[in-house]
Amino acid sequence: MKLVILESPYKGNNYEGTEENIRFARLCMHDCFLRGEAPFASHLLYTQERVLDDKIPTERMLGIEAGFAWKEKADATVVYVNRGVSKGMHLGIRKAIVQGQPILYRSLSEYKKATKPAIMTITGASGVGKTSIIRRFLREQDSCLITSFTSRSPRPTDIPNEYAYNVSQERFEKCNADFLWIVSAHGNTYGTPKKAVFNAFSQFGSSRLRLMILTPEVLPLLCNRLTEFGDYEHRVVSFYVLSPPEDELRRRLNTRGDDEATIRRRIDDCKRWDAEALQSDIPYVFLSNNESDVGIEKAVEQMCVFV
Repeated sequence: MKLVILESPYKGNNYEGTEENIRFARLCMHDCFLRGEAPFASHLLYTQERVLDDKIPTERMLGIEAGFAWKEKADATVVYVNRGVSKGMHLGIRKAIVQGQPILYRSLSEYKKATKPAIMTITGASGVGKTSIIRRFLREQDSCLITSFTSRSPRPTDIPNEYAYNVSQERFEKCNADFLWIVSAHGNTYGTPKKAVFNAFSQFGSSRLRLMILTPEVLPLLCNRLTEFGDYEHRVVSFYVLSPPEDELRRRLNTRGDDEATIRRRIDDCKRWDAEALQSDIPYVFLSNNESDVGIEKAVEQMCVFV
């Protein structure tokens, strides 16, 4: 049997919430067994009476560290998302990534599905396949992009409705209050309209899913601007596409026609961005697109778990 570490929430907002999380975790374990897996759920074992007290920080950390020790022996980490992804789950996910362990996101079909988010963001360095993943996702789901504004001209690789092009600097300055942010990159100016984002966020659960392709520098700005609505983590799901191995990344950048200096810089950027994402407080859902033939399909499949 395949050895898997099971990640699901434990502590709820109250006693009833914790009890429901425990019931949910047991259902998740049953699902693993039906898949031919041998699951290990430290949050069910270690929190039993007279073992460890999750309310005592030092004992909680002991439980987390012991779970990490078991993770080193497992074949994969499986994450069940019906009841959200807690901070403890995020710790386990990031530890698995550092150890090079596969992450599989799942949703129990017989359990109440998590409410569809209002906005999905996707972040990752150049060459990881963000655009290809979004193109595939748009074909499979009832979703659309939130259109941003840019001073540059269209490029063949752009997704339809990704940008409104050739916006003058004068217009950016004159309409500054209409944008959530205005940023500059590689000699071009970019801005995301406030109204489009706020409308999508406030119509939570009642409108088409909106997608945004964002850089790591901009995503915290989105988090800060939308916290006024409350319930941020349920309304926004932020994906981060991890960089593939260096040889695969180099192959992709070569295919794009980048010169050696650009390739070297982008490879260094990928390493830096990935390291910062794994240390970030942003509750990223990490995706992998390592396989050139089926990586995009698998990444989209994992995104669909959250819809």
